[in-house]
Amino acid sequence: MRYKRFDLNLLVVFDVLLKEQSVTRAAERLNLSQPAMSAALGRLRAYLNDDVLVLHGKKMVPTAHARSMAPVVEKALADIDALITASTV
Repeated sequence: MRYKRFDLNLLVVFDVLLKEQSVTRAAERLNLSQPAMSAALGRLRAYLNDDVLVLHGKKMVPTAHARSMAPVVEKALADIDALITASTV
């Protein structure tokens, strides 16, 4: 689903990438291939005009902008989950 040309599924990708700080582990967690997760990260980077995750030594670390967005995205996903859960009861 798109909102203002943004694929809302990328919010889930963003959340998992920041929690895992690994494209491979995030892909595994979301049952995606590593290339599919890399492509999703590429779309996030293009839309946000930010690297989101950058290589630091052998680790991927979130950018300052991504870190600032993380709690807002996490709350939005929790709110969406609560909304869906409440509507199915």
